[in-house]
Amino acid sequence: MASTFIFGFIPYSSGKTVISTALARGLLNHGMQVGVFKPRSGHNMWYQYDAFLNCKFENRLFCEDIIKLKAASKCNLPYEILNPIDALISPLNLEVFFKLDLIDWMYMVEGNIFHHLLAERYTELKDGKIVNMLLVNESNLKEKLVLQDRVYMDSLKNSVDKIILVRNVDEWNAYYRKLAPQCIYSCYSKLKDEYEILVVEGYNDALIPSIELLNDVDVVIGVSPGVAVLYEGNEFRSVVAGLMDLGRDIMSLKSKDVVKFLRKFKIIRIPALSKSDLNDYDRLAAKLEYVIDEVIPYF
Repeated sequence: MASTFIFGFIPYSSGKTVISTALARGLLNHGMQVGVFKPRSGHNMWYQYDAFLNCKFENRLFCEDIIKLKAASKCNLPYEILNPIDALISPLNLEVFFKLDLIDWMYMVEGNIFHHLLAERYTELKDGKIVNMLLVNESNLKEKLVLQDRVYMDSLKNSVDKIILVRNVDEWNAYYRKLAPQCIYSCYSKLKDEYEILVVEGYNDALIPSIELLNDVDVVIGVSPGVAVLYEGNEFRSVVAGLMDLGRDIMSLKSKDVVKFLRKFKIIRIPALSKSDLNDYDRLAAKLEYVIDEVIPYF
């Protein structure tokens, strides 16, 4: 199996999904069997409401990006396998903070992602069976500190195999380190068995989350508005391995930790794209055909 990994130079709105969907559809149109993988994600039920409505209708939890990636690749595996970890977040509920006279505290926690967290789903494949675990920020639910749909949350909790309550960000991070490796590996192994080409989209500006994905990557693409930068998989792997030898944890590496050491790269300009371009994957792949042409030789 050949693999390409797409990461963001910046945490938000870097353009990862644009490049990933264009690659997935473009490689598919070249006659390749393409799988897509988003190991970890998070989405906002307020700002990505259409995706939330899909989750609510199906009584599941999956992100907007994986909806697009699956559609672009025509991949037939369930969202939970293609996206084994997904967090549901929401804006703070200002009405509650006013009623409790906690405005100062509201400003203190506004930028803290844990205080926006409702729940995070973890999916593991065990003996071919999907096992879903749900981490729940119970304080946010009970105190209604964030905007929420209680009917959906109650239904979601009843649909999973295991519920884990988390009380603070340290517990949340500890569960990620405990659960993520096996969840990601088990789902990734399924994709390796099914597809000849894999397009892996990263999470914000985080680097590749597991050694298994790192070992398979052939070409790496860093993206930011207006630009895509191609790196050779071997050099990328060598730099990450060197940082790990120095004691760095692969799960904590960000793009800024790695790109400064990468010397072999090619810069490709990416044009601004309209909604009609982004919503038509064949059209998007045609617009970015020159990017696809740069990636194919690595396979």
